[in-house]
Amino acid sequence: MKKLYSILTSLILLTFTSAKAEIGIGVTGALHMLDVSGSETTRQSSEVNRGSHEEDVGVAEVFVEAIAENGWTVGFAYIPTRDMGSKSRSDSNSDGDTGTYKAQAELDNVIQIYADIPFGEVSGYNMYGKVGIQHATIVTLESLNSGSTYPDKDVYGFTVGLGTKGDLPYGDNMYYKAEVTYTDFEDYKQDSNSSPANRVEAELEDIAAKLSIGYKF
Repeated sequence: MKKLYSILTSLILLTFTSAKAEIGIGVTGALHMLDVSGSETTRQSSEVNRGSHEEDVGVAEVFVEAIAENGWTVGFAYIPTRDMGSKSRSDSNSDGDTGTYKAQAELDNVIQIYADIPFGEVSGYNMYGKVGIQHATIVTLESLNSGSTYPDKDVYGFTVGLGTKGDLPYGDNMYYKAEVTYTDFEDYKQDSNSSPANRVEAELEDIAAKLSIGYKF
């Protein structure tokens, strides 16, 4: 996945240096539907606790992209923070870990490099497919009665999507984009700072609906 990230980065640099490419900048409003599932293997007893959590989050993005004459587009998008929600449970056992455990995390500094690939007109709308790579830091904000914590981790995600774009009837060089995307992130696998260490493994998927307004120059 890191190799694909490098390839898309090179493609963006080539497109941005093309004399015939327009530059677009804009903002995006997005509804992200996050699906997180995972397990924690506890110390001492080796008990495995499994769980899942779904969270709908509205966030804003900013983007800059290069638009070639044939409609091919490569770009860069940035999201400061994307909350992943939280979930709690209460345990009662003889290992000294009785209490409330709250799992919470967020994605920080989410960066996406993407390409929009036009494939024709459908019912009057110019359609495109999207492929991209996201990089983010999973920041753990857990509150565990045992006192243990889990480290943050950088992960990559692969994005595919479908969208439409076109010029707006008002404002010079204004345009819109509307798309739906699916992103599958790398699994989070980390040990806690306790001794012996607990082990957490989690899978993260994201479905997003996005509406963007941009300006070309």
